[in-house]
Amino acid sequence: MFRQANNNSQTFVAGVFCEMTGAAGAVRTLSDCGFGEHEIELVGVLSSAASDLSWMLESIGVPAEELDLYSSCFEHGAVLVIVRTLFSHRRQVARQVLKRHGGTFPTEA
Repeated sequence: MFRQANNNSQTFVAGVFCEMTGAAGAVRTLSDCGFGEHEIELVGVLSSAASDLSWMLESIGVPAEELDLYSSCFEHGAVLVIVRTLFSHRRQVARQVLKRHGGTFPTEA
């Protein structure tokens, strides 16, 4: 879990998925749970060569110290689902949904 780097107190939950099917299922379930499109980001690399997406991750609030971690996940074909929420109970719901669909949380390992 990480917090947005700017002055906004908005927080995020991020789950890493090894394949798109689990990530897509998580996004569907998050939508069914009331999360809006503006609260969910799905980030991945479709081509075989992963480009550096650090700039994009930084622009959505990923702290600098976590950029390399998530960028290396993309190099291995992973998909990242990021859920924005201000409320801790909604972060918990998002976390449970991501986990149920196969998401992992490498920053807690």
